[in-house]
Amino acid sequence: MSQKANSNKTAPWFREPWFWMVMSPLILVVIVSFVLVSVAVRHGDDVVSDTYYKDSRLYHYSAEQDQRAKAMNLAGMILFSPEDKTVSLDLRGDLPGYPESLVLVLSHPVEADLDERILLQEISTGRYRGQVAAPLQHRWYLQVSPLGEQESEAQWRLKGEINFNIGNGVPLKPVEQ
Repeated sequence: MSQKANSNKTAPWFREPWFWMVMSPLILVVIVSFVLVSVAVRHGDDVVSDTYYKDSRLYHYSAEQDQRAKAMNLAGMILFSPEDKTVSLDLRGDLPGYPESLVLVLSHPVEADLDERILLQEISTGRYRGQVAAPLQHRWYLQVSPLGEQESEAQWRLKGEINFNIGNGVPLKPVEQ
């Protein structure tokens, strides 16, 4: 009789194979969902910062800064020195007077946390120099504008793109439409 009592006894729920066959996919989905949500929150898309403005439900691009820079024949050559982490800019054009200071914005194409604003001080007419803290590697977007104004309100701007795997210098010019 004791053998019959033992044979009727069932195993605990966590030892039943049917329980794990039904619950395993559900548990896996919950774990994967938590991982995807944490990755999405930590590594969200960066906000576009350029001269876009919202009019009703459409976004428009304002090219006034680029047109003014083109009208003044502005162009520049920027050179980064990885050894001492300096940047120098040669600016040329039909400016009524060269500003004492410029702002160079280094924008990382993927991580907005790595973006950096660099103050460039005039060392002679049309020549500027500043210090860089960002790592000089891979690809970066560059934008130069006069100091003291917001990027979207600057009188003019020059843009460029540099890949430090290829070289340390790049020309800056107004964006062509």
